[in-house]
Amino acid sequence: MLTLEEISGHIEIRNVLAAYARGVDRWDVETLKSCYHDDASDQHTMFNGNGHDFADFIVDHCSKAGGISQHHVTHSHIDVSGDRANVESYYIAFFQVDGQMLVTSGRYLDRFERRNDAWKIARRVCTIDLSRPMFPNESWDGARDFPKIGPKGVDPLYALLAEA
Repeated sequence: MLTLEEISGHIEIRNVLAAYARGVDRWDVETLKSCYHDDASDQHTMFNGNGHDFADFIVDHCSKAGGISQHHVTHSHIDVSGDRANVESYYIAFFQVDGQMLVTSGRYLDRFERRNDAWKIARRVCTIDLSRPMFPNESWDGARDFPKIGPKGVDPLYALLAEA
């Protein structure tokens, strides 16, 4: 049975995983950086280095590519042991860049650490287990009358948050 401290760790870690998805999809570098300890490492397909540097890199890369993405962290196995946790999270990510649609799925293999009462990523390895193009030459713009997703400041989420 999990202790209250372990349950709290699970909830806090899941919140960080959700913040990561929001940060990468909204090109929100501050939210992304908040997911990593200052000395964290991140090994992604296009990047291998400091987690905060990854946040700068991916936001710059996405904003230059001009595409949209949607990351879904589906389920996670979280093993909390004191101030450390090994976490394996499955993800599905959808991308549209230059009219090309792509779906990718894989896992985030994370070492989380609790420092100064905050759980954050200390080390991440991102795997890509499956990847393929979808629906060549078709756009995702079928919901024309709904608010559009976009980067921080454009996405309707930030207007909602500003009302609080």
